Formats: sequence, structure tokens, C-alpha cells
Amino acid sequence: MSRYGFRQVAWMEWIKLRSVRSVVWLPVLSVLAMAGTGVGVGIGYRAHTPVASAAQIVNNSLGGAALAQLLIGALGVLVVTGEYSSGMIRATFAAIPHRGLVLAARAALFGAFAFAVGELAAVAAFAAGQFAIAGSPVPHASLGDPAVLRPVLLTGAYLGAVGLLGLGLGTVIRHAGGAIGALFGALFVPMFLAGLFGQAAIVVLKFVPLFILANSVAVVTPVPGTLPAWAGIGVLCGYAAAALGSGWWLLLRRDA
Repeated sequence: MSRYGFRQVAWMEWIKLRSVRSVVWLPVLSVLAMAGTGVGVGIGYRAHTPVASAAQIVNNSLGGAALAQLLIGALGVLVVTGEYSSGMIRATFAAIPHRGLVLAARAALFGAFAFAVGELAAVAAFAAGQFAIAGSPVPHASLGDPAVLRPVLLTGAYLGAVGLLGLGLGTVIRHAGGAIGALFGALFVPMFLAGLFGQAAIVVLKFVPLFILANSVAVVTPVPGTLPAWAGIGVLCGYAAAALGSGWWLLLRRDA
């Protein structure tokens, strides 16, 4: 039996996490993508739409999350698959035979990291959009307004949940290319397929990640007929939990 407890295993996972090169550049790209979108939106409204509402600017400033979700999700995949490709996973399980403990520590540690990056990216997007319209007649928004704070914070939470979804898919598939492909398919393909059926697809669309992001989470006022923002986050967390649960089940039954 392993002599290590959760705290020691989490510390080991933190050491391994810091050794993954993607831990540096994928979060940075996520924040830059969000902030860049915010600046672009602000400049666009400043130049061409002086009558835009503050809510419109906030909604569109958070649009970079469509790309950031893939970057943070891919990071979750690579945190797992990098260990399999290098063969380090065998050493991990030799030192800590309790595989469920390894996955729990990894999910807790990476989840906290992904949520922190997501929140930073969302706040950066909002701040960049507001900075770009500074000094113009375009209406400004404030994080002191609960209606504005909610989509900013929940967009960050959405990105964190997608990171955990990537971690779960990486644990299930164990191959970077296949897991990232599955992540891309889970995030984007259902949106396109459901769109082929028009308004009748709204019953299914409301549970599709990208649709939840664009219509429930990253908007000041959720679109009528869609999930409430908190319910949308709950659905995303459910997807992440299902992926991690499947990964845990397979982890206990497969060879390293």
C-alpha cells in the first residue's frame, strides 16, 4: 500500500503540472484570445456603433471564450496524455497504487488551476472591452452591477469546467490527438448538427456546450427558451463529472 495521502499526491501532481510546457503557453494564449476579442469588440463599437448598449458590449467582449475553451480543454488533455506518452504513468502508479487517489488529486489541482485561468481570462476580456471604449460616448458597464458580474464570473467557471472535461477525456482516451479531437467534437459538432434542424432543435441545443456559452452563460440577459445561466454551468459540470467518472472506471480496469 502507498504511504502517501491526498496532500502528498496533490503536491506530486503540482510538480508534474509545472513540468508540462503547455501549462505556460496555453493559459497565456487563452487570456490573450479573450483580451484581444474584448479590445476588438470595443474598437468596433467605438468606431461604428455609438448607440450600442452596455450589455451588447459585455456579451461580445466575452466572445473569445469560444476559442479559449478549446485551449484550456486541450491543456486538460495534455496534462494526462503527456504522462502516458512519456511512460511516466508507470512510475506514478508504482509509487501510488491507489489510482483513484491519483485522479482525484489531479482533478482537484488542475480544476483549481483551470478555474483560476478561466476567471482571469474572463475578467481580462471584460476589462479590455471597457478600456477600448474609454472616452467614447458608448455606454460603459461596471463589475459592480450584478447583471454584468454574473456573465463575467460564469464565463470563467465555464472555461474551468471545460478544462476538467478535457482532463476526463484525456484519462479515457489516453492519446493527445484522439482526446483533443473528441473535445473539439463535443464542443462544436453538436452545435452545427442541431443547427440543421432549425428552431425545432432548441430542445437539444439548450444542452450543447457552445450554445450554453453563447446564449446562457456569457450574456447579460440569457436568451428566452434557453437554460438559466447557473443551470448551464451545472450541465457543463455534469459533462465534466461524467468524463472524469468514466476515466476513473477505466483507470481501475486497464493496464498503465
